[in-house]
Amino acid sequence: MWSPRRRTAVLVLLGSVLLASSSWCPRALATNEAVANAVDDQASLPPWLRHTAADDVAEDAIGDVTAKNQTAGDESAAVSSNKDAKVALTNIVLHPDARQGQKRQIGVKNLGSSRSVDLTGWKLVANQDDASAFVFGETGGDKCKYVKNVIPAKGTVEYKTKGASQVLPCTLSFDIKRGDDLQLFDSEGELKASLKLDFRGTGEYKLSPEGGDYWLVPYAKDRTLMETLDRMGHFKHFTKMLRHFQFDRALAGLGRKRWQSCGAVAYYPYYACTTEYDQEYEIYYRNAPFTVLAPTDEAVEKMLKELGGGYAPALTVEEYMGLDEGNMAKDMLKYHVIKGHELTTGYRQPNSTLPFVHLPTNRNNSEIVAFGNKEFQSLCVHEDCVEAHTQDEYGCKMQVEWDKCGEDWMNDAGLFSKRELGYCEISCGKCKKSPETCTDVPVTDIKAKNGVLHVLDRVLEVPDVFEEYVPPPPEPEPEPEPASILNRFPTFGDLGLTDEQDNTEETIEDLIELYLSSRRARRTRQAEERRGGVVLDGLGR
Repeated sequence: MWSPRRRTAVLVLLGSVLLASSSWCPRALATNEAVANAVDDQASLPPWLRHTAADDVAEDAIGDVTAKNQTAGDESAAVSSNKDAKVALTNIVLHPDARQGQKRQIGVKNLGSSRSVDLTGWKLVANQDDASAFVFGETGGDKCKYVKNVIPAKGTVEYKTKGASQVLPCTLSFDIKRGDDLQLFDSEGELKASLKLDFRGTGEYKLSPEGGDYWLVPYAKDRTLMETLDRMGHFKHFTKMLRHFQFDRALAGLGRKRWQSCGAVAYYPYYACTTEYDQEYEIYYRNAPFTVLAPTDEAVEKMLKELGGGYAPALTVEEYMGLDEGNMAKDMLKYHVIKGHELTTGYRQPNSTLPFVHLPTNRNNSEIVAFGNKEFQSLCVHEDCVEAHTQDEYGCKMQVEWDKCGEDWMNDAGLFSKRELGYCEISCGKCKKSPETCTDVPVTDIKAKNGVLHVLDRVLEVPDVFEEYVPPPPEPEPEPEPASILNRFPTFGDLGLTDEQDNTEETIEDLIELYLSSRRARRTRQAEERRGGVVLDGLGR
């Protein structure tokens, strides 16, 4: 038997449990009711949107919606710690080229793919001379307060040396010469990058796409794109394919491909000659200037190895050019050449509010989508942004003007559009920049006589082609049935008569009477002529 005190304690405990359960039941019922209402509301939504609303209501019911809706922010805007920061020295001008108006400079490139680097407090030293070291954010004071010290992912910032202090307010605190040792330390004193200045050529030296050595970027304004590719020497596979399909003449500015055939005519020994042009090449040539996205030899070899498979030897360039009767290589070459535009890091598309530029390539119905930043000399090409045209006579342009980009049928998750982002993902600005979908262009803005050249460290994948809507031909109109005199009143023409002034409809009786009187008058005239008489008609003839 329990004592009275123990019995009282048990009763108090049971009462508290009942109160807690009664306070929990309405909350649980409210949660279940909210979820049930959310499920009912999903019936009016398309299938690809049904899960989101239910999840939001359920989260709101359990009081966790605030935590779920918090975003982590743009990762590319986050700043890496000094320990994780990866940088390199590039864009070195040791011997300026007067034709380009160059001055001695040193560039710092952020090698990270997703995070920015803050150089504030970092120190750039030449020959370990701390007395002349340049400390970012401190040296120069107010003169350098507008200098960008935060470098975005894959971005580059250039700093002029002390020799340019007469024309620029903010420069480095030292000058450079051949043989100098450059060192870059972070704010904690850790060495982040170093470089021995042993460059001989005149011009700008940029870090190669592989990051192992430095390339001399030549002054190419007096050379064509084809001459620039040959002179740099890192695109032997790419130029070999261009020459094989005879696309090199366009990039070399030599004109269209043509044949001339001559044959004898009637007056021998004279000949007549005719000139024929390659229609495909004519289209390719007439769209100059060009922007060439040239993959390096290492990039082409990597692609050939992937095509060969993991257990087979890599394909040769000749084997690749023979695949699909050469169409695969042709499409790849055409997709890497933009027609009619010079795409640079500072290019802005006219009359466009999109955060990217989209320019047509020489492959029909294919466009290059790129994100550029002139301030940090960065350019990336989106590899999965393709325009799926609406299958109607209006097209994506009219859908944007009518503000239809947010409608359900335009965002069908590939149900009819065959694209995850739905129809018109370029025109509606659905393409987003991310490290997974955007390929960085490591060497940019090599300007030539007939265009601009960019260097790629991988071969771009050629996207599918989505043809624009072509309306079906109109159905032929049925031929009218031959007119029948039985279905209408006869006219003067039906009766063999003419009346140029007749604009009225006559009844059938009047027309028949007119016809019969004409026959009688004709017989009378013929009879009089046989008798030798003269009969005058109504006009006195």
